[in-house]
Amino acid sequence: MARQLLGRRTKSVLWGYFFVLPSLLMFLIFSLYPMVDSIVLSFQRLRLTGREWVGFQNYERLLDETAFFTILTNTFLYALLIVPVGVLLALAMSVLIFRLPAAAQTFFKSAFYLPVVTSGLVLSMVWLYLYDPAFGLLNYLLGTIGVEPVLWLANPTFSLLSIVIMYHASHWGGSIILLTASMGGIPKELYEAAAIEGASILRQVVSITIPLLKPALTYVSILGTIASLQIFTEIFVMTRGGPNYATTNLVFSIYEYGFIRFDFGRASAVAVILLVITIGLAVVQFRVLRTNVEY
Repeated sequence: MARQLLGRRTKSVLWGYFFVLPSLLMFLIFSLYPMVDSIVLSFQRLRLTGREWVGFQNYERLLDETAFFTILTNTFLYALLIVPVGVLLALAMSVLIFRLPAAAQTFFKSAFYLPVVTSGLVLSMVWLYLYDPAFGLLNYLLGTIGVEPVLWLANPTFSLLSIVIMYHASHWGGSIILLTASMGGIPKELYEAAAIEGASILRQVVSITIPLLKPALTYVSILGTIASLQIFTEIFVMTRGGPNYATTNLVFSIYEYGFIRFDFGRASAVAVILLVITIGLAVVQFRVLRTNVEY
């Protein structure tokens, strides 16, 4: 009897691995292997005759470039300007939407989510028109109040901020839907008790909604950080990293090193640095925002 039970369990486990195997192979071939090979390549120099081991030379060459520190600063600026503001915006919009009737909730969630499923290339082209110095809508509106046209993408002072504004306008729909759905799981009795005690709506949000949404906020924050560190399409279409590296981040520099200069060793080194930064920020956010609250 024990042998039969053990045999059934073994067959069940084997069938489980059989069904998982295609996805596992895809992950190993197209995700894990390229990542490991990129780490190895960061210590090598790729030549027509093969690979040459150069140790930390690729990293040293990066540190010798003045522009690299500008690129590194830009990468952190994207995360700093996008994640805290974006999470607050998504939370505020979710609170407002959640208090609406069901039909209105569906409308606004669909409206905010529509840009998320729209091609990044299309969005970038639309915002290129909005930022056009001669015919753009933004400069037209500024002109109606007597403000001179602004070179949104050609001025180093405004170029990075312009991309950040475009990101905020089109990338938080998924977070709004997630936070709104999470709010539906918070017991209504907590809000009713708070209202009886005379708590304002703002106090209810601060004392009830935010603490109980911490798991969802942690998820949104970490995914937002990863996305902000990997902005590429907007930079490629709108500024090509300019002017004078003002909008270049680590991901765009990987493209430049790898596919413009064909220096795959340094491109891989930048990718490893980006990986370390992403993991580090995700761990810090998880430790700061984690909670044991369940509802």
